[in-house]
Amino acid sequence: MRKLLFFLLITTLLHAQEFNNTIIINSDTLKEKSISLIDQWRYSPGDSLKWAQPEFDDSNWDTLNPRLKWGQYDTAKWKGIGWFRKNLVIDSTLLNKSVSFTINQVGASEIFLNGEKIHSFGRVDADPDSEKIYIPHDIPIALNFSNDTNYVLAVRYSNHQSISEPEWMDSWYGDHGFVSRLHEINSRILTLINNGRTNFGVNFAIGGIFLSLSILYFLLHLFYSKRKETLYYALFSFSLAILFFSSMLGNLVFRNLTWIIIYRAVGMTGIAVTFLGYLGFVYSIFYEKIPKQIWLFVLGTLILAFLIIYLPLREYAGYFLPIYIFLAAIEGLRVIIIAIKNNKDHSWVIGSGVLVFVSLIILIFIINLFKLNLPELVILSLFLVGLFGLPASMSVYLARSIASTNKKLEDQLVEIKELSARQLEVQQKNADLMLETEKEKAARNEAILQAKASEAERRVLEVENDRKTRELEEARNLQLSLLPKTLPSVPNLEISVHMETATEVGGDYYDFYEDPNGELTILIGDATGHGLNAGTMVTATKSLFNSLGPNPDIVDTFHKMSGSLKQMNFRLLSMCLTLLKINGNKIRLSSAGMPPALIYRKDLSTLEEFVIKGMPLGTAGNFPYELRETEIKSGDTILLMSDGFPELFNEEKNMFGYNNVQDEFLKCAEESPADIIKHLLSQIKTWIGSKAIDDDITFVVVKIK
Repeated sequence: MRKLLFFLLITTLLHAQEFNNTIIINSDTLKEKSISLIDQWRYSPGDSLKWAQPEFDDSNWDTLNPRLKWGQYDTAKWKGIGWFRKNLVIDSTLLNKSVSFTINQVGASEIFLNGEKIHSFGRVDADPDSEKIYIPHDIPIALNFSNDTNYVLAVRYSNHQSISEPEWMDSWYGDHGFVSRLHEINSRILTLINNGRTNFGVNFAIGGIFLSLSILYFLLHLFYSKRKETLYYALFSFSLAILFFSSMLGNLVFRNLTWIIIYRAVGMTGIAVTFLGYLGFVYSIFYEKIPKQIWLFVLGTLILAFLIIYLPLREYAGYFLPIYIFLAAIEGLRVIIIAIKNNKDHSWVIGSGVLVFVSLIILIFIINLFKLNLPELVILSLFLVGLFGLPASMSVYLARSIASTNKKLEDQLVEIKELSARQLEVQQKNADLMLETEKEKAARNEAILQAKASEAERRVLEVENDRKTRELEEARNLQLSLLPKTLPSVPNLEISVHMETATEVGGDYYDFYEDPNGELTILIGDATGHGLNAGTMVTATKSLFNSLGPNPDIVDTFHKMSGSLKQMNFRLLSMCLTLLKINGNKIRLSSAGMPPALIYRKDLSTLEEFVIKGMPLGTAGNFPYELRETEIKSGDTILLMSDGFPELFNEEKNMFGYNNVQDEFLKCAEESPADIIKHLLSQIKTWIGSKAIDDDITFVVVKIK
């Protein structure tokens, strides 16, 4: 009933206004779909930070669609920099919640909510030389709502190139402004991660396949240069590999307009080169000499490159390329039909692959022409079948060609044997005698070589074992040298720690920082990987903690450490971390991929588990890490640990598990920290028996006196 009254009230207010600049948001709508903010906004040219304030009266402002699509807005309104404002009304389900906001732009922007700056993409400036354009590629940011239901979303936006070079901007982008949407925050982040992984994985896999095929067929051409089809097919496969790899890297590395334009231009030209290779492949199989019409397609490629480079005609490149692709596909199909009609060798084999490939091209045209909305799985399946039809037919063609050649050679050998049987018999006897002699020599040489090989292998193994032993010892010494030499002495706390290193050194690490105001910061972490790589990650983390330990804001510390580690480009390495701050009877903690913290409440004789989910440091930029706060009393005990204990396997390959951890901690929680660790170590020894541990095991136990 409350929601209905709220909706009626808002509807009445909106009808009373001349221009509806209000968007109504509720959680149910966001869960079903995102909300587009592409309609008209309140707009004013110029620049003043007071325009971000919610109390500012923008009723006399003009209205403008922030997309700024060339030819569809009054250019007199847009001066290169201005402010856009939109009113947001939320229902009670979103109070004290957050939603995800995404923006796609070709300029620079700053986003404000109720006067507070939330985020900036690039650098907005009235001076064109100081402006820095940035393309976010759907990077989500959080709009954090409070107890209010009314908000003002303001966007400070600039794009001076849309004034100085409007035709250039329009030829490549069309839109000069921005398009924004609101999403349910968790689903948006998950969608972004999954889509990124899927696109990266699919492009990497397909690109790798075609790169391998291009190398294979290029080598075949080197070994037998008379088969020109292998060279053209290598060109075809290599062009496809470059297209998929560039698509994989496009959203990851390009934020600059110039680089994106270069990327698009190279991509369009690369597609044309791909189809040149396709036609050369088909021609070389069924023609003794490449026909002259291939020069028409070479000319078409040059025309396409000219259209891309020459600004006044650039818009025609987008129309010319599909026509070029269609004509090349049809020309290849024509060659195949004639070859089949003339009963050319292998015409059905190659024809089936070309037919599937051309069908894919035609299907893409139909989908784009009629804007068909097919399931992604269906589109992906059809795409893969069409794309790999040509390589499959090429492989069958080569196999049959090689088999046919072998068959002819076998027939010739039979004929030779029949014509010179006696001579062959004598030669065979001589050959047998020589073969026997050679076998005896080979046997002796093989015995000598085996002995030398065994000795060499033994020496290599000795050197490798020595090297691994030294590396392992260096990594273990590095790991232990980074740990604090003494434990902090805090009057109301009793602290004990223990680290059990694995046979192959892991990346466990703990540390402390005592603030002059009496606050104690405890860190426990686990770097991914093993050996010196993990040690390097721990060294970097310790250096960052030495400088950021005094920072009272745990989440801010995580963001700064994660950003620094990401800039160090550790590739696949990351750092799982838990930070806990104790000040009197209050604690604050957060976690980035570590096991839950356990607190034993003495007055209740119960165990409280703090499960905090978060991305490891060095993997994400501004991940919304969760901060938890609680109070502690005398007799309470805190247990922090790495995942080496709960994920410990015994000889039967059974895992110890988090439930057993809680049970064992509950048994000894009222003992001293040292006795607690002693009890847990005894459980580890009982669990693994004679088996060595696979990962480092670290405990930090704190008892409140």
